[in-house]
Amino acid sequence: ANLWRYHEVLPIYDTNNVISMGEGGTPLIKSETLAASLGLKHLYIKDERQGPTGSFKDRQATVAISALREMGVDEVVVASTGNVAIAYAAYAARAGIHLYAFFPKLTPNDKMREAAIYGAEIIGTTGTYDQTKELAAQFARNRGIFLDKGIKSVAATEGMKTMAYEIAEQLGRELEDGKRLRTPDWFLQGVSGGLGPIGVAKGFREMLSMGLVDRMPRLANIQSSGCAPMVEAFQRGQ
Repeated sequence: ANLWRYHEVLPIYDTNNVISMGEGGTPLIKSETLAASLGLKHLYIKDERQGPTGSFKDRQATVAISALREMGVDEVVVASTGNVAIAYAAYAARAGIHLYAFFPKLTPNDKMREAAIYGAEIIGTTGTYDQTKELAAQFARNRGIFLDKGIKSVAATEGMKTMAYEIAEQLGRELEDGKRLRTPDWFLQGVSGGLGPIGVAKGFREMLSMGLVDRMPRLANIQSSGCAPMVEAFQRGQ
């Protein structure tokens, strides 16, 4: 019962190329105290801290690194503020892929050190995240190395959609006596670039198109004031 339970809808042809450390299959925990304080009967928390490197980015990493292995890629460049690089470093080490991880100036040292422990080559920059992404892209072009495109890559969205499949199965068992899949009324997630909800929406759309669920959930993205590009774009009408 992990992410690769859904391998038929993931972009890997040969499952022998899968690089896995038990990611996915994270618990859906029914809230009691918080739910009561909000006047809710059915509030569930999807605990993505239970992944191998402690974040939901493990879903992205397992699919991306597995795809790279299937394509025969042995070096990859990624720009990250922390969690993506850590997850990619762990899975790349397992796959024998060399990872160049570019970090912006404000990245905590602990996150860079963790990626380094997994064997990634660390490049700290003095720029913002956007500037760091540009530097990483230029480095990849100059060296002829594969560049991970993050939210724009197929693997990233495909990995994240498995959260929707899991939630539907888990809610079905919890609320429907295990007889069917169940869509939540709402899916809420704290985000920076919004990859999680984009992938989750794709997962529920796929299940809807296959007749496995009968509706889409409503989505809410929560952002901190220090990292709110989606909120700001929404307020600008974009």
